[in-house]
Amino acid sequence: MASLKPIITLPLRPRDEVKLAHDKLFHNDIIGRRIRDTLSTRKRRAFRVTDPTLAEYTDLTPRIVTPIYSQDAAAIVSLLDLNPTVPGTDDEKLEIFEAGTGHGALTLHLARAIHAANTAPPPKPEKQSDAQTTDSQGEAGTDVADQQLEAYTAWLKSRRAIIQTLDNRREHSEHAQNTIKNYRNGMYYHNIDFHVGTIEQYISSRLSKSPTPFLSHAILDLPDTHTYFKLVAKALKPNASLLVFCPSITQINTCALDVRKNGTPLFLEKVVELGAAIGVGGREWDVRPVRPRAFLKARAEAAERGQAAVEDSAEAVEQSEEDGWELVCRPKVGQRISGGGFVGLWKKMFIE
Repeated sequence: MASLKPIITLPLRPRDEVKLAHDKLFHNDIIGRRIRDTLSTRKRRAFRVTDPTLAEYTDLTPRIVTPIYSQDAAAIVSLLDLNPTVPGTDDEKLEIFEAGTGHGALTLHLARAIHAANTAPPPKPEKQSDAQTTDSQGEAGTDVADQQLEAYTAWLKSRRAIIQTLDNRREHSEHAQNTIKNYRNGMYYHNIDFHVGTIEQYISSRLSKSPTPFLSHAILDLPDTHTYFKLVAKALKPNASLLVFCPSITQINTCALDVRKNGTPLFLEKVVELGAAIGVGGREWDVRPVRPRAFLKARAEAAERGQAAVEDSAEAVEQSEEDGWELVCRPKVGQRISGGGFVGLWKKMFIE
């Protein structure tokens, strides 16, 4: 009986193989097959060759971090209401900032949504020293690689829709780049600029060159989201979207209260719960107090520096133990959160 669960192979190469449970499938048996052709393993297990959909690819490819699953990524892209125009029009550039590249699943969905706004990229040489040529007189000719690199660099500057994605860990960014390059020969890869660092470094660097807001949309998928609202809002164009993806509704509450407290020019337009189990019959929720890892880490660092005071009274100890508690309120999905979450969508208000 054929397996109903798709298997995503690595890029097909002669003599490589797909390892199965007590069986294997050779890449040579797949190369040259037409879409929908069937083939068998040595143990006569039947498989059908197909091109993976974007949803299958992002959900099934190897990961080092938990991805935003395809149904959630599709909902997020829909909430942004992207309407990129075709090349040749005079509309302003569409620039989307994503903080928290992670697996690259949402990045890939965003890149596909804006793909039609950019022309096809010219070939990019892997090495700048490649393709050296000479003319018919034997004199040193034009460095073809340099020409290709110059053309590719010019094309990057001419893009009318760009995904700026940032992660604070280089291994995550490099893994996401490889994942995106391997999808349909990297057809969406050129719409994306990858960055490694902090939000403060990227946004402040861009604003220092020009104080004019440059972002059409921003997406934050990282801890302590509310702490970045004020800075990111400075980079948003009027009526631009700021979208946050959080596992807990209390994190959305914190963001909303922080915006009001700081007077940040953002209007909360919509809060949406995502997840495959949302529907008729209700959903069980997990409600419990927790201490965020950031709080525990900060307290441990303070103790190491000798800044933690020793409390003499039991009452003081009990009071200090209550510091840092937050209430988690999130839906249960089996034994762990495997999809879903909460999305808050803010809009940048006009400032006169």
